[in-house]
Amino acid sequence: MIDSTPIVAAKDAEVRKLAARRWSDEQSRQLYVNLAESAPAGCWIARDVDEPVGIAFAHALETEWFVADLYVEPSFRNAGLGWKLMRQATADSGDASLAGMIEADDVGSLAFFLRRGMGLHVPVLRITGEIPREEDLVQMAAGDYRFSTVPIDPHKHAPSINALDREVRGTARPQDHIAFAQLATGTAFVLNDEIVGYTYVWPDGRIGPLVAASGAYLMQFFGFGLMSLQRTYGASWCMALVPGSNVRIMRAAVRIGLTLDQVRIFATDQPQIDLSRYVGFHALAF
Repeated sequence: MIDSTPIVAAKDAEVRKLAARRWSDEQSRQLYVNLAESAPAGCWIARDVDEPVGIAFAHALETEWFVADLYVEPSFRNAGLGWKLMRQATADSGDASLAGMIEADDVGSLAFFLRRGMGLHVPVLRITGEIPREEDLVQMAAGDYRFSTVPIDPHKHAPSINALDREVRGTARPQDHIAFAQLATGTAFVLNDEIVGYTYVWPDGRIGPLVAASGAYLMQFFGFGLMSLQRTYGASWCMALVPGSNVRIMRAAVRIGLTLDQVRIFATDQPQIDLSRYVGFHALAF
């Protein structure tokens, strides 16, 4: 089967076809296409005759290559295609760490990543639900600290934001912030003239990435993000990807009535990374 299923550079139409197959909402499909187009080692397809049956591409952060998608159709698995696709998608990654998100019930993918030396680091919980009343959000955002807020300027604020990302997410992502600032509303939180965190909110109701220099700030930042969704986009519904180690946000989410509807696993070969002060925005880029 391997000999008759070549690995080739993906065509745009094939990427869009698989994007539609893999994601139900238009925002995710467009992100999928954008990441595939900018993949540092290219986007690769396993093709059976004229039909794409597998795909892989990565997204480069400063010191990490995040495997945005690695997928093989069930009837073509266990023939080495996944490994071939992974090898092409991460070619020339050099000393960069590798990471990715795996659906928690996909035992085959969990085993695949483990065999490639990527530890199953932490569950990532997708929380969704109606945004609470604004008066409740104001109380949550008020908290014990008096932050000032400024819109994120990905160039002006790069040194501070990159330092936070390296500490909290494990890698900086300067190019991501340039894209985020164009597509979402980003806010930096300032305390004693120092940026101590940030959050983005998106037109489709997503919150994240959210980063905090201290766990003590998380609830206020999350409350601000929910309030910003309401005021900026008129949102009544929200969604965020919360690492299981981020206990403060999970407690706050349960308390305001948000529910858990999906679990993925963040896998990485980076030995030490603490995501307890992080909230992601999308499984394709976390």
